[in-house]
Amino acid sequence: MGLRITAMAACGIVLGACPGPSWADETAKSSPSITATYVKGAMSGTKQYIRSYLAINPDCSSMGLSKATVVTEPEHGQVIVENGEAYPDFDKDNVRVRCNDRKVPAVLIFYQSEAGFTGADRMVLDTVMASGMFYRHEFTINVR
Repeated sequence: MGLRITAMAACGIVLGACPGPSWADETAKSSPSITATYVKGAMSGTKQYIRSYLAINPDCSSMGLSKATVVTEPEHGQVIVENGEAYPDFDKDNVRVRCNDRKVPAVLIFYQSEAGFTGADRMVLDTVMASGMFYRHEFTINVR
C-alpha cells in the first residue's frame, strides 16, 4: 500500500507551491512576534523622532536594516521612515549592552503633524527585523 497525497495536501506540505495565498502567508501577515503600544508626544508641525529599529550582533556589527511598513497612517500627520544611525539601549543583562555607547545602522521613525493640529493622532507600524523578528507597534501621538 503506497502513500497517496492529494493536490490540496501537497499544497499544505510545500508552502508556496500552490496558487493563491497560503495559510502561512495569511498567518504571517496577522501574527507579529511581538505586539506593543506606545504613547509619545510631539510639537505641532515639527518632525519628531519616535523610535528606531536595529539588529546587531554581539560584536556590535549590524545584521542589516529592518523593513518598516506603515499599516495605519496617522489622520493628522505623516510617518517619515529614514535609514540612519541610532544608539542601542540594551539592558545590562544583554550581551550587546557594550554596544550602547556607539551609533549603529538603524531604521528611524519620525512623525510630523499637520501645521496647527493639536490633539491625539495614531499610527501602526509592522517591522520585520534583519534577525527575522516581526513587530507590530501602535503609537498614540499626543500633539501639542
